[in-house]
Amino acid sequence: MQLQLCSVFFTFSLGTKTHYFGRTVLHGGAKYRATGRGFVVRHIKFAENYRLYSRSHFVKALEVALLLIVYIAYGYAEGGAVTYVLLTLSSWFLVISWLFAPYIFNPSGFEWQ
Repeated sequence: MQLQLCSVFFTFSLGTKTHYFGRTVLHGGAKYRATGRGFVVRHIKFAENYRLYSRSHFVKALEVALLLIVYIAYGYAEGGAVTYVLLTLSSWFLVISWLFAPYIFNPSGFEWQ
């Protein structure tokens, strides 16, 4: 499962769920609306991918990355670099997953046509 990057996909899909759950809690109005559509797998372009995930994933990933950079610049750690890596490894994994998962799982978005 790790060779298929299931943990990256799970982290990304969990980010999607938490984003919309948070929006529902803040703004209200969650309803199920049946559309009658089945399961659809389609390839979408880079710009559409960015538009779909910019608020829910990319902005939040960049904020977390900025916080991690501030932490390495101003944080004090007894063990140095090893302590920083051990403390922030999961957060960097979250950042990388949120930034790159839409493009890893939809490589045709980079076609030049």
